[in-house]
Amino acid sequence: MKRIAVARPPLPPLPLEGGCHCGRARYRVSARPMAVNACHCRDCQRLSGGPVAVYLHVAKAGFEVTAGQLDLFRRTGGSGNQISIYRCRHCGARLWHGPDVAPGLVILCAGTLDAPGWAIPTSHIFIDEAAPDSVAADDALVVEGFNTTRAALWDHFRAIYGPG
Repeated sequence: MKRIAVARPPLPPLPLEGGCHCGRARYRVSARPMAVNACHCRDCQRLSGGPVAVYLHVAKAGFEVTAGQLDLFRRTGGSGNQISIYRCRHCGARLWHGPDVAPGLVILCAGTLDAPGWAIPTSHIFIDEAAPDSVAADDALVVEGFNTTRAALWDHFRAIYGPG
């Protein structure tokens, strides 16, 4: 994976808002994100339709759905754990998912934010499955597979953006 120098924008003020492609499903994030993580695993490639998926880790207590109807899709992740994936009922856009093993966590699709330009990944996981032209910021944590913990991703986010 190629490393590049990046000038990171500051974290935007809260709340963060976003929604689906058609605009019917909307959400608000009132808690500071815990990570901006890029996942390069084959599951995320297939689910996102691209070579990588970028997510915000946010506390479920700081996340609310403000409009729309959602469909829930349950699947088994590469870890063997169950994941709930939430999509807009009308346009099918994937908005977030929640792993059963971390019920207090929302893993939000960064591209669904109204203003996602600041969300440069602070960590990359499953880089052993990454596309050959993948890049990471030179200050990002880069992990083959997922041989780390979510807490390590969160610690690295705080190392970059401060304790908040």
